[in-house]
Amino acid sequence: GACNKNVKVKSQTDLNTVNACTKFEADVVVDGVSGIGALSLDNVEEITGQLIIQNMYDLQTVSLGALTSAGSFKVLNNTNVYKVDVPQLTSVDDFQIIVNPNLKELTYSNISSTTNFQIIGTHVSALGVFADSKPGNIEILSNTDLQKLDFSAVTETAGYINIANNGKNANVTFSSLTQVGGNVSFADAATLDISKLSSVKDDFSLYTNDFTNLTVPALSTADKSITISGNSFKAIAFPKLTEIGSSLNIVNNTNFKSISKTTFPKLGSVPGSIVLQGSFDNITFPSLKTVDGQVSLSGKGKLSCDDAEKALSAADNFDCSLETVDDSSDGGSEVSGGDDNESHDTSGAAAHTTVVAVIGGAIALAAACI
Repeated sequence: GACNKNVKVKSQTDLNTVNACTKFEADVVVDGVSGIGALSLDNVEEITGQLIIQNMYDLQTVSLGALTSAGSFKVLNNTNVYKVDVPQLTSVDDFQIIVNPNLKELTYSNISSTTNFQIIGTHVSALGVFADSKPGNIEILSNTDLQKLDFSAVTETAGYINIANNGKNANVTFSSLTQVGGNVSFADAATLDISKLSSVKDDFSLYTNDFTNLTVPALSTADKSITISGNSFKAIAFPKLTEIGSSLNIVNNTNFKSISKTTFPKLGSVPGSIVLQGSFDNITFPSLKTVDGQVSLSGKGKLSCDDAEKALSAADNFDCSLETVDDSSDGGSEVSGGDDNESHDTSGAAAHTTVVAVIGGAIALAAACI
């Protein structure tokens, strides 16, 4: 009867019809209906289809106090909603809370089964308990009041993880995570715990994070590229990383000046390119034997193109436009241009070469602080 037919809500009467069912075996779509300020379906315990609430510009609160499971729960583009309450929800295939700019209260208690989990474009300051150890995708973006992102129950994902542009002091915890089935990107975090992450099946990216030391102690393989860009890192360490499936990109990390012997101590091959852009004083890749793509270096530091080429002798295609700063004995400095737009061919096994900087006549090794 009324509990197993799709409903496109046009009025409060339609909502009352749905709320008369404890189990609703179809879709409920509430889209662009005016005059509804509070949406309450507190009698409904299960929705096997989709519940979509979108473009509701008069709506302020959403309450489903008894709902334990749903095929999809989507609250999308509701400009005045400030509270969404689903305190009993534990199982939901697709959970989307997206572009609700005035949303401050989001209540869920123990989500333990989900394929897609997205919270984007809100002002929520706290998340509920996320208990699913093997979800599909996780995406938490642009929640500017959110400072604690605790996903410590997650051990692996079938899909991607994307965390970015949340609270200024966001603490991100994936302390049990071992494997990501898709790409993984962490940005704008004050702290990040991925201490058990050992395998990424797609791209691995870190952008504009605000902590100083990055250590990824367990990661051994990244099936595609690794990109580290615009972060505050002074030291970087991937102690177990042996292979990358595509390229390595380390770009515009202003405080990171030394790729030392502890940065990538076991990295043996890069089938794609290596792009290094920044103020480098020292580069060494002690185990690197092959680089199939081009190595590109640019920036301004104490590292010269000649020394960089020696350190990256595993590459056959080498392009360097470094500007080298030499500290003179009287405290001044001179800048020499690199080899702009000039490629250098190198061959042979990679030398275990550490590049050092000459400071006032003394030799000083610029080592990363781990």
